Amino acid sequence: MTFQNQMFNPQYVNPQYYYTVKDEITSDNDEQCQEVANAVKAIHDLCEAVKKLDSQHQQTAFYACLAEMAKEMNW
Repeated sequence: MTFQNQMFNPQYVNPQYYYTVKDEITSDNDEQCQEVANAVKAIHDLCEAVKKLDSQHQQTAFYACLAEMAKEMNW
């Protein structure tokens, strides 16, 4: 069952309401997909940069990036 069917099941929600917000849902989804693509490109760029380091500095970069990720995600 898709998100839309779960959240806007006509048995429980007025289908007309769904149609009024459908474009907004689609737009939000498209924006999120673009952000995923941006994140993947950023990881690719990071990997390209790390490949230029020797193995000791690659490990340092990995741990520093992991720590930054944990900080940003409040882990």
